[in-house]
Amino acid sequence: MNRPRNRQPRNNRRGNPGSSPASPERPQQATGSVPTAQQVVPGASVFIVLKEDQPTGQETPGVVGDVLTRGNHPRGIKVRLRDGQVGRVRRMGAEPAKPSSGFSMRYSDVRNETEFAEELPARSLADFMPALGDDVQPVPDEVPGLALQQEVATCPVCEAFEGDEAAVTHHVEREHFS
Repeated sequence: MNRPRNRQPRNNRRGNPGSSPASPERPQQATGSVPTAQQVVPGASVFIVLKEDQPTGQETPGVVGDVLTRGNHPRGIKVRLRDGQVGRVRRMGAEPAKPSSGFSMRYSDVRNETEFAEELPARSLADFMPALGDDVQPVPDEVPGLALQQEVATCPVCEAFEGDEAAVTHHVEREHFS
């Protein structure tokens, strides 16, 4: 049995009789009046239509915070405004966006900022050293090697070896108790 599964007539868009030409839902699609992805950038003033306002077409003004749609879209590019509202851009605001050199508005060149234009103050290594306490005295430059002088200890067993305390301890353990 060769019966068609669906007995409803087909709507063929190729110009068959009985079919209507495809028409856009909104007049913006036909005229191409929605802004393009190049026009909608962060910081631009726009008018959007929120999801709940789509049946009425009520527009909400705002400033673009984030662009959520990649590329162009026939019903408008979806954006998040700085106040958090999300909707599709219907038209651009009164004040045009500043032309950019390929970078978005959130980047800037710190070399152009005036607050850093002054010369840095002269610094030395002493600026990064911790402050000396009251009980520690700096080593005077006149007496070289003063910081290296320590108490000299003598070996208590043989009384022939002299050195600092650690060296005498090592000598005693190695020479006299091994």
